[in-house]
Amino acid sequence: MQPVIPVAVRLEAGGGRVADLPDDFAAPLYFANRSTVETKRLRTVGGRTEFERDRQMKILRWLSDRERPGRPRVLLIGDSIRMRQADTTGYGLHAYRALVNDYNLSHISHNTENSGLVRELIDDWLQCAPDVVHYNAGLHDLSRHPRTDVLPPWHHPVDRYQDNLRFVIGRMREHGVRTIVWASSTPVHDGWHDVDVRTGRPRGVRRKNADVIRYNAAAAEVMAAEGVPINDLYARVMDEGVERCLVPDGVHLSHHGSAILGAQVAETITRLHPPRPEHAATPGKHDGSTT
Repeated sequence: MQPVIPVAVRLEAGGGRVADLPDDFAAPLYFANRSTVETKRLRTVGGRTEFERDRQMKILRWLSDRERPGRPRVLLIGDSIRMRQADTTGYGLHAYRALVNDYNLSHISHNTENSGLVRELIDDWLQCAPDVVHYNAGLHDLSRHPRTDVLPPWHHPVDRYQDNLRFVIGRMREHGVRTIVWASSTPVHDGWHDVDVRTGRPRGVRRKNADVIRYNAAAAEVMAAEGVPINDLYARVMDEGVERCLVPDGVHLSHHGSAILGAQVAETITRLHPPRPEHAATPGKHDGSTT
């Protein structure tokens, strides 16, 4: 593991309010050190191709002098639906703004992509000893090459996907995570996702909403057996309207979708792992503003 690299703390001194949010939301709210996990190599399923991909993942570690004592530690693990993109914020930013006054917060600074990568790196990420983990993987697991249908290196068939989820849940429990929340994968708009409307060309990966439904059902089986509650982000997007909640790539969240899901993530965490009463925010002051 490489040496710890200091990064700026983005908080008002002692204020408990968000002082600055970086453009890429890569820095956490209550962290001040960043470490880089050694490069991981991921091979295609069954050795179908010789393709290998190197990926450096960041882990973010709590500093004891930056934490506010008594507040639960919350960690979000998820793919680009959680993260800020070029044209949207992702649900993570909205969830953190809603939770920042009652919890010590962090996220993984990079896209955590697929269940296999989470399985590889979960022990590194859990070094921050979170009380609560809100977790999703799936949209990368079910993706395929748009023309050849070859499985890319991050694809996992349903049985392996389920095995990865079981492993990760087990590791979280061994690390002492008190509240684990699984988030279902969000819908794909098949018509928007198949072809890039700007170029008329097929996109670099193929996803189908039927596969999202299938993988969500497989994950639900695991969570039912493990006794893990599900935050059903898929159902929320469907109820709100897929075309309102997604951008034209048919996968990523719009600003509206990001805000809707961020609020649901925050509500779910607060309901399943309430803050201690003495640290609960004053009603009406739960917006993460600096004033």
